[in-house]
Amino acid sequence: MEPGQETVRWLKFSLDVRLGAILVNRKPYEGSSRVGHLDETGIGIFIPANLKKGDVAVLEFTLPNSEVFMKVTAKLATRTGFRYWFEFTDLSPEQQQRIQRACAALQKSEAVQQPNT
Repeated sequence: MEPGQETVRWLKFSLDVRLGAILVNRKPYEGSSRVGHLDETGIGIFIPANLKKGDVAVLEFTLPNSEVFMKVTAKLATRTGFRYWFEFTDLSPEQQQRIQRACAALQKSEAVQQPNT
């Protein structure tokens, strides 16, 4: 694998998630960031910043086919370089359902795209 390919592969995620405001430890993050993964437990984000395990973030993002931003609190669980995995800490039942529906729709569309063997 060529240098950088792992990051490119990690960022190729078919769930269209758009990030808005990011606060880490109550300080606004200014800069660009991208979502690399999302599931019911958390969100993986590429942020060119030096964050530490246990940092608390408030993240705003939209799910596919939605203009409404979700505002969630998450705790930094792991990091590899500038790739960070934040685990959700206080999702409301509505937010949980919205994320579950988006992930289920993605899995369904990927199953349809898989060739029959």
